[in-house]
Amino acid sequence: MNEAKQEIIATRTGCLGGSDARLIQSIAKAGKIPQSAMKRLAVCKGLAEQPQFTNPAIEFGNYAESMVFESLHSQDERWQSNPCLVSGKYSRKNVDVIDHIDLYLQDDDKKVLTIGEVKATKGTYAQTYDEYRWQLMHHYLLGCERAKELGGYKVKVMLSHYCTDGIDLTQPFEFDPSRLTVKTLRNMEKLSKSYHLAEAMDIIDNFLDTFTEYYEDEIDGNLLPEKVKTEFDQVTTFLTEIKEREKKVEDFKKKLTEFMISKGIKGIKTDAWAITLVNESESVSVDYKAIFANEIEAKKPRIANKLKKQYKKVTKKKAYITIKVRDNNNE
Repeated sequence: MNEAKQEIIATRTGCLGGSDARLIQSIAKAGKIPQSAMKRLAVCKGLAEQPQFTNPAIEFGNYAESMVFESLHSQDERWQSNPCLVSGKYSRKNVDVIDHIDLYLQDDDKKVLTIGEVKATKGTYAQTYDEYRWQLMHHYLLGCERAKELGGYKVKVMLSHYCTDGIDLTQPFEFDPSRLTVKTLRNMEKLSKSYHLAEAMDIIDNFLDTFTEYYEDEIDGNLLPEKVKTEFDQVTTFLTEIKEREKKVEDFKKKLTEFMISKGIKGIKTDAWAITLVNESESVSVDYKAIFANEIEAKKPRIANKLKKQYKKVTKKKAYITIKVRDNNNE
């Protein structure tokens, strides 16, 4: 099972599979590549890495899948775990369409291919089916392609749902058969017509033709080209020096202010610079924000909302960057 999961991870580059079905359908529906698909397609093109992580829910899902497989395999040794189907019909120049199947049975006597998907979720069977319906349709379409290659086979798609609601997902895991619901899905031929795999793959293939650069929201600076990183390092060095010098200036000004006040000195001048003492003072102004918040907004919210709409001011600000230089534990 672990080897199969590693194979699935390896095929994220250059391939799209059943777990990408919802993304594929979103592309077909939009008729273009949405921003939400960029990271996955960057991984597919080899422009980014897919971070690997696990959690108790994922680990239990793998466990439930292995238990269902072992049960089926003990009854019929023809059952396979996680075989990979590669589509000739839907694959394109820049990307292959594949399908790693949780459970697979090729019955040559009855000429039936049974494709099984195992999901362990807190939701109901119906909720789980709705959430993963595009993946199930992906299974069906690639299963049909395989059935056609074999000649005259039928395709059955089976969803096994293990309800984890109320379970403490800490190891060692326990398998409770009463929590498992297994159903063979009906009307898959009709339903799969709403999954526009071919159209989406045409859009994706055209996009990948010219997709050569990808930048995430946050980039690890250590992964930048050496020349670029060197320039960044130089700038941050300058900023560090500026911070250090500004601190020295502020310390100097504080000490000099105290000295001039204590000695009654109002100014110090040379031909190059002039230092002038500005004595402590007070300024009085009206806090209009406090008036609005305390007297109008708090007491007359409807009038406050009307005033906000009437005197709304929109100010456009240009994009800019901030650079923070780390100094030990302080920024």
